[in-house]
Amino acid sequence: MLVKAPPVSNFGIIEVESFHSYLKRWAKRLSNFPPCVIENWVYRHWADFEALWLKFDLQAFRFEATRLSNTQVMAIGHFDDWFRTLDFWGDDLFTDKLRRNTWLGAYMLEQGTLPAPIIVAVNAFGIKHPLEGEPLKTPTHLIEGHMRLAYLRGMIRHGHSSLKPLHPVWLLHFS
Repeated sequence: MLVKAPPVSNFGIIEVESFHSYLKRWAKRLSNFPPCVIENWVYRHWADFEALWLKFDLQAFRFEATRLSNTQVMAIGHFDDWFRTLDFWGDDLFTDKLRRNTWLGAYMLEQGTLPAPIIVAVNAFGIKHPLEGEPLKTPTHLIEGHMRLAYLRGMIRHGHSSLKPLHPVWLLHFS
């Protein structure tokens, strides 16, 4: 029997439960999920997580904290048409004042890295992405953190002055 993540109470409305409250209700049998992953993937994206990922055996997910170089970040895979969108968002960081002034844009431009690790599936060849329906085909494939990756790719491609050499990433192993 699959162990399910608990739903986020009142997700999508102003009175959404706090992350602290949600974490208290997290299933002990899913202790393989680090709190950072729970907050940035499950809690903040509950509707998508529920629709797309609850059909997987979450107990089989293994997360490994690491740091990737700029070259390794640029090698992260995704489905082909996504890179056009990601790179548009990344370029927009340098041309659109509104995007630059969002909390995420301002943080990344100042700090030169990610405010929270992105989640990247590693060596998940053949696992079908639940939204795209296609098997993952690259050694690393973005799972969560599209906007953060878009901005980071833009900063790398534009050689931004504050760019750090290494960036935090959670590697997701479907073991």
